[in-house]
Amino acid sequence: MRVELFKQAFKINQSAHQAHLVYRVYVPENVSEIVVHFQYGPILETEKETIRKAVVREGLPESVIGEDTTVRNLLTVSINDPESFRGAHHNFNEDQTLIISDERATEGFIAGPIHEGYWEFIISCHGVFSEEVTGSLHVFAMTEFDFNKVEETIPFKELGIQQIVKDRERKTAVEPMSVKRTELHSHTVHSDAPQTTEELISQAEKEEIDYLAITDHNTISALLEAEQNKNFQRQVQILNGIEYTTFFGHFLVHGERDKIIFDWTKLSKKTLSHYLEKLQQDDVYITIAHPFDGGNPFCTGCRWEYVLENLKFVDAIEVWNGTNPQKSLSNEDAFHQWTRVLKQGYEIAASSGRDWHRLYPGEEIAYTYLLISQNETEDEILNSLKLGRTYISIRPQIDFKVNEIHILGDRVEDTTGELKLSITLDQLKGGDLLRIYSQDGLVFEEVFTGERQWQKEVLLRNNGYSLLRIEVLNEQLERVAFTNPIYIY
Repeated sequence: MRVELFKQAFKINQSAHQAHLVYRVYVPENVSEIVVHFQYGPILETEKETIRKAVVREGLPESVIGEDTTVRNLLTVSINDPESFRGAHHNFNEDQTLIISDERATEGFIAGPIHEGYWEFIISCHGVFSEEVTGSLHVFAMTEFDFNKVEETIPFKELGIQQIVKDRERKTAVEPMSVKRTELHSHTVHSDAPQTTEELISQAEKEEIDYLAITDHNTISALLEAEQNKNFQRQVQILNGIEYTTFFGHFLVHGERDKIIFDWTKLSKKTLSHYLEKLQQDDVYITIAHPFDGGNPFCTGCRWEYVLENLKFVDAIEVWNGTNPQKSLSNEDAFHQWTRVLKQGYEIAASSGRDWHRLYPGEEIAYTYLLISQNETEDEILNSLKLGRTYISIRPQIDFKVNEIHILGDRVEDTTGELKLSITLDQLKGGDLLRIYSQDGLVFEEVFTGERQWQKEVLLRNNGYSLLRIEVLNEQLERVAFTNPIYIY
């Protein structure tokens, strides 16, 4: 079966002389042969005034032009596979068919395996002397598979348990911790939002946000602007971030600027794990963004279509995205998938981000509340995020401890078989419902009538719990707040 991978018609003028036109085309697995049709013209330029201009432009005297003088346009094709250079075809021919397979190749090219990944098809403009040269590049794959039959990808459907065990011990279990209102996912005019960097920061200030991460798509230029413009110096602390916006999924990276930025076009289904591992080695914070959102053609690349063997190099899953997050079906899917991987044994944080592009008057906003020591260094902030020292809330405020000293993100050593949970909730409404979950399901619940604040100690017999976490639901049984787990061993 011959499947079309890419088709591009082009029209160039003399400004393209000695330039390279690079087309990067994804070649899937199970391809036995690549076939390229390349054509361009004219090859021969005979118009005298055009030739004269070309001669003068090259610094030659007009006297070199004779009655029969012609010049040739020369365009050639070079090919790189994801791992190596596969050759070039340097040929004056208006119509060319180029073939590369495991066993054979057109002259100028090297036969060998057809690797999955991004191939580069490079049109090199050795000479463009005509006023206009037109052509086309057409790439086909020979395969037994029907690539046009695409099945819906279910994010994190099959995962092996392999993770980097995080150090969850605090220096002093009773050290004072402060709670910081945080926004981890926002955009400016530096990508696809109408708001300027200053407008975003000003609004964050009005909302009393302590930490604001600017995470424009595939760029950090807004962060540079915020640093260089002294007018932006406000109370809100800017966190470095970026949203890698790829063809097969989006993910957020927070950390030092020089560690979070790289060429996103190198990412593919084959290379993603390598780049995630490299980022983790630089001690940044990695979050898979809105994994269950609608993908193509409604939101290009928004749905997570990468197949990961495990979540070893991922710190968090963004289970709430956007405003009114409690009403989103894709958020609900993400939330339940997070609880499923927790049950599998992963210690992985749930994250929330407004995906802030503009103001949405009247819509409900969920903030991330970060538990942080008094130091508040960037390293401390990133480490607290990695450990899941956070709760996410539209309204209720949550203070949750186990055995009096252990907070969200801690690991508790249980030697007695009994756990004492200390819980304080604020900004409640009548009809709100508190639920406490282990990895296996519900272990405690209580309905509130008219209390604005509620405080209680709950004693639980440890029935093999590996974690405990809290949810608060409103009268309509919509989730309005939830915590990351406290882990138990």
